[in-house]
Amino acid sequence: EDLRLQPVRIGLLLNDLVPVITPEANKHGVRILLECPPNLPPVNGDESMLRQVFLNLAINGCQAMPQGGTLRLVGAVTSGNRVEVKVEDTGTGIKPEHLGKIFDLYFTTKDHGTGIGLSMVYRIVQLHDGDVEVQSTPGRGTTFRVLLPRSNNS
Repeated sequence: EDLRLQPVRIGLLLNDLVPVITPEANKHGVRILLECPPNLPPVNGDESMLRQVFLNLAINGCQAMPQGGTLRLVGAVTSGNRVEVKVEDTGTGIKPEHLGKIFDLYFTTKDHGTGIGLSMVYRIVQLHDGDVEVQSTPGRGTTFRVLLPRSNNS
């Protein structure tokens, strides 16, 4: 797929995703919190690809909370002329022995998972000259942190 880079407003993108995520959240008893300042500068990105990234992370987060919980989508300015987006869940967490493999193609711990989602997330973020980090505590939750370059037009 061709990368079409343009200024993307992360706050608007995340706001547009909330209604798409809501059915999955409702199914699991998950509350969605969106925390994005209105003055967040745009990132240099391909909107449809970034939509896939955050949709995938949010749906995974909802599925990691079968007994309900909170999914937080947080946008913020960070150092190095970048914008960060955190997707945090209060779910089951990822076992330490799995953390190093979660971005590998076809690695999954889900009964019906394909192992494609997180490898796609990683690849798309790399195409955007960004970084993706994960922190997880089994039984307490997981935070994915996506760092993307700010748009030059901001």
